[in-house]
Amino acid sequence: MRRLRWPISLLALLIALALLAPPLLAPPAGAQTPKRGGTLMVGNDEDAVGLDPHLSVAFASSNYFEHVYNGLLRFNAKMELEADLATSWDIPDPRTYVFKLRKGVKFHNGREMTAEDVRYSIERIRDPKNGSVLRSVYATVERVETPDAYTVRLKLAKPDASLLGMLATRASYVVPKEEVEKHGTLQKVAVGTGAFKLAEHVTGSHARFERNDQYFEAGLPYLDGFTIQVIKDESSRLAALRKGTVDVTWIKAPEIEELARREKTIVSADTPEARHLYVWLNTRQAPFNNVKLRQAVAASLNRQEIIDTVLLGRGKLTTAIPPATVPFVLSQQETAALPFYKPDVAAAKKLMAEGGQPSGFEFTLKTSAHSPDYVAAAQVMQRQLAKAGINLKIEQVEWGALLNLARTGGDFHSIAFARIWYPDPEGYTYDTLHSKGSFNVGGYSSLDSDRMLDEQRATTDTAKRTAQWKDLQRLWAQEVPIIWPYAMRTRFNAWRPTVKGFQAMANSSRIYLRETWIER
Repeated sequence: MRRLRWPISLLALLIALALLAPPLLAPPAGAQTPKRGGTLMVGNDEDAVGLDPHLSVAFASSNYFEHVYNGLLRFNAKMELEADLATSWDIPDPRTYVFKLRKGVKFHNGREMTAEDVRYSIERIRDPKNGSVLRSVYATVERVETPDAYTVRLKLAKPDASLLGMLATRASYVVPKEEVEKHGTLQKVAVGTGAFKLAEHVTGSHARFERNDQYFEAGLPYLDGFTIQVIKDESSRLAALRKGTVDVTWIKAPEIEELARREKTIVSADTPEARHLYVWLNTRQAPFNNVKLRQAVAASLNRQEIIDTVLLGRGKLTTAIPPATVPFVLSQQETAALPFYKPDVAAAKKLMAEGGQPSGFEFTLKTSAHSPDYVAAAQVMQRQLAKAGINLKIEQVEWGALLNLARTGGDFHSIAFARIWYPDPEGYTYDTLHSKGSFNVGGYSSLDSDRMLDEQRATTDTAKRTAQWKDLQRLWAQEVPIIWPYAMRTRFNAWRPTVKGFQAMANSSRIYLRETWIER
């Protein structure tokens, strides 16, 4: 039983976060009796790009380390915060968070996990030398204390409204120090405390996981194991599902809904618009160190046409945070009325003249064909920009190289790929749009943005924080550090009817197999 002592406003915020977050796509097992044993075949569209939960930037990796690692907290099937490696948490004051840990939890290498491992893992993320994209999560943390082997205390410089929710993500995954020291990173190995152990990983082919018989939740997992098979072609994944050589997969094509209605061999579940396309503009160099030219690009785009063409209308207008982020997000009507969201070629040409480029300019967009909508969206943007005299060149880059470029920076004009929403609106915004953010791809720096991001983080009143977030969305629309063409559904999940207790998070590509079993 956790003890909570905190301001009522902070409690209200956490309740609001639980309510606004999307549900899991399939309910827990309920009254059905789980069956033990068997292995599951999962068809995945891409392989992991790094297995280190603190260093990898690819959400494709989530399906790998999600089963291997645990954090202090997690979200349950109702998207409520609950203890994971922690047994309870206490907030005696807004700047102190105390976590009591489970005893007897063992890493896959057989060693018991203690508070020192939690401290090490957090400090590993916080150390700028490691280049973790999660570092911004702990921006308000002054120090990590371990009063004893099973207690962790976080001391904050100021209140942080987003911290608890972010601790339910991979930002609090615990790794063993000795394995990091042995291998340098955990990008090619995976050693955690999770329900499954990584037994084999053949890059570009498959990854095989086995049940962790020492897992701390009694009776779990039910499966003997599972294999993630990389099948890049969507039609091939669907064919494998229908044939039964794959038990679980996801399909981006909306036709899977109708197929699931017709065929008894497929179960399907849809997702909300929680994945959105980012087009980072490199504000460090020309042409996008000129705000007028960034605004000209934005004013040239017809976002609804992109949605209708690329997503067949199955998407929504978006700001820095997707439509599912209620109550913090602007309405669709408010979004449509934002500066430079209405396509206006004449306005774009005027902005180019004001920016010193009356005859137009050109820039290159780097993206990847690993997801078809990236390239398709870029092609529609190319046609639209041409009407204003802007020449967009599209360069397709291998997925891993693109992620590395985004993470480390370099010589580029713009980069495009999608990101997935965390339950709190700060999830991907602080690290991306704060000048000191750990994933500030475009080098955006704004005193107003930094101040407002810091202020919302310290605000525990939900209504006030909502107003702050709406002001931030308006600011970013005006300054255009990033262009967000659309928000889309993450995917259409599909599985065989013999698969029971299957859960997939609506806001990501992650699946949870801890409580999944096969009905024989």
